[in-house]
Amino acid sequence: MNWRSLRSRIVYLVCLMICLGGVELALSKPQSVPDKFSRVERSPTPLSVEQLQKLAQTITVKISAQELLGSGTILQRQGQIYTVITNAHVLRSAKPPYQIQTPDGRLYQAFVLQVAKFQQDDLAVLQFRSPDIVYSVANINYVSSLQVGDEVFVGGFTSGLTVHQFVFTSGKITLLLEKALEQGYQIGYTNDVRKGMSGAPLLNIYGEVVGINSLHKDPIWNTPEVYQDGSQPEAHLQELITQSSMAIPIRKEVLQNHQENQS
Repeated sequence: MNWRSLRSRIVYLVCLMICLGGVELALSKPQSVPDKFSRVERSPTPLSVEQLQKLAQTITVKISAQELLGSGTILQRQGQIYTVITNAHVLRSAKPPYQIQTPDGRLYQAFVLQVAKFQQDDLAVLQFRSPDIVYSVANINYVSSLQVGDEVFVGGFTSGLTVHQFVFTSGKITLLLEKALEQGYQIGYTNDVRKGMSGAPLLNIYGEVVGINSLHKDPIWNTPEVYQDGSQPEAHLQELITQSSMAIPIRKEVLQNHQENQS
């Protein structure tokens, strides 16, 4: 090997080492990501009262036996099977068989989901099959997103003697109890709700269901409320509870329990 060839090989090796070193530095150098790409947040748009009323009408059903018993909220669809959530006291008003009337006026035979357990909550689940018609289902949110003073809306069917009309009411959150009362009531609000609206959806301004409307305010029988653990709310809370309509929040446990029962 002559000197010229040896020098060319040395130059090649030096250049190769420099290039590999540059690659190693490039790989070891942390790559910066612009902040605006590091996180994507959901920003829902508030709906108008007209939009909220129309939405409520599409996800709320009538539940009846020989007469109107109450309202229900279409919770989920799996193929042709629809799941409706309502209050347990609605079903206790009469013996089965139950019927569900959907927003388009069609009647379906309803089946109680017996395996669903909600611990001490005043909740029940029905299912019906619709092989031809596709219905809207609720967009669910959780009570943790609510604050006292937030606007909320309830749309359900009143149980009059002859006319069962859809009623839509607006109001504001009055209290969010840290722990649930007996039967799961935890959200208080100013909405005027009537008999027959039990089981209707409680909506926030984004059209999300945050609870199931369960009790109207100023009940005839004004008995002291009790928490599920057996303790009683303070006197000022007792008065506020009595003056508020009450709902059971949509909890993750409820939805998880339902999904486990479906599997």
